[in-house]
Amino acid sequence: MFLKLSRYIFVFCMLCLLAAGCSRTEEDPLALYQQGRALREEGKQVEAMRTFIKATHCSTDDEGLLGRICSNMANMCRQANEHETAYKVYALSAGHFLQAEDTLAYAYALNNMAWEQAAMSHKDSAMTLIDSAVHIYPRPPLTDKIIETKAAACFFKQEYDSVLVYTTPPANNYLLTLRAQAFSFLQIDDSATYYAQLLLPETTNLFALDDLYFILTHNDYSADKETIRDLSSQRADIQKAIKVRHGELTKAVEILQQELSPQKHSSLWLVALLFALCTCLLVWATLIAKRQRRLQSEKSDFEQARLFELEQNIRHLQESKNLRQELAWDDFTTFCTQTDRIFNAFTGKLSAQGLNEQDIRICVLVLIGLSHKQIAGMLNCSPKSIGKLKDLTAHKLGVSGGQLQDKLYKTAIL
Repeated sequence: MFLKLSRYIFVFCMLCLLAAGCSRTEEDPLALYQQGRALREEGKQVEAMRTFIKATHCSTDDEGLLGRICSNMANMCRQANEHETAYKVYALSAGHFLQAEDTLAYAYALNNMAWEQAAMSHKDSAMTLIDSAVHIYPRPPLTDKIIETKAAACFFKQEYDSVLVYTTPPANNYLLTLRAQAFSFLQIDDSATYYAQLLLPETTNLFALDDLYFILTHNDYSADKETIRDLSSQRADIQKAIKVRHGELTKAVEILQQELSPQKHSSLWLVALLFALCTCLLVWATLIAKRQRRLQSEKSDFEQARLFELEQNIRHLQESKNLRQELAWDDFTTFCTQTDRIFNAFTGKLSAQGLNEQDIRICVLVLIGLSHKQIAGMLNCSPKSIGKLKDLTAHKLGVSGGQLQDKLYKTAIL
């Protein structure tokens, strides 16, 4: 029920977004998306961002394509260190992937949202989103990315010992770069230098190269002065390239932020908030369902244990040589005390349902499993009247005479 309700609310949010969106054009969104990717490869970040934004204005029912467009824009925000904006745009991409019923892409988007939360030092929020992603798609290739996000969350939180746990080799270059940095911050210089030297020839990412050159120029005390000068010069070139790229990305993100501004799309932030609430509702509904299943399992185990105990007590009474004495039959108060001790407040439960003394005695004897003749002997009446008395008692409990013993079993167990 909760999952269905969450889905309906999310669909409503997406409809609001579509209704509040800017006017659509008739251009081909797929062609614009591919053009934007090409511009990114060429380093033309501002033109790429404008092209992606233009693609979102096109008329299309391809939610998966819109999700990929939003993911590219969010990636550019991440590279510009605009993590709050990146988080919001990844949330939009997640909404599109959910609409497209692309489970893997949706889980990836949640993981990307978690990474942005980690970058903002919101580790708890990041771990919650990671749990949601794993619940949705608990297998490779997502699980590899999950490890990267967890390692990043620990790194941004300065929990460097935990980073080392998540980055144990064999690992990819990103994780090993985090490992090298963690060793550097922990002042374990030999290990930091080892991984930096190992990764340097294989890494092309400008930001990773900058980190590796920093480690080598600050930690590798065994290098000669000429080597250090060369490394410092190379790092300076890398930093210049990063500065140029970062400037381009910053301009591109500013264009996107204007597109997302409340003045232009007043309902966009509301939709993003509703989406986040829907995601939390989905996670909450899942946890509630798990808890209900666990409680049901615990209840079933408890009932099985009570049933075993009940059957043992019934068998003992059936084999008793003097049942009347076993139940202290002559005095009704003593009889109730004795019966409740054996059958878990049994007479009290029956009395609460409006049964009189005779009804309760019949119920106890039916529960034990005595025949009509044996019950008649205990009650000092004819066997012919027992069937009628059973039916009258069963009617008071809302069941038929044939269902009376099952009803009494449940009463004794619960």
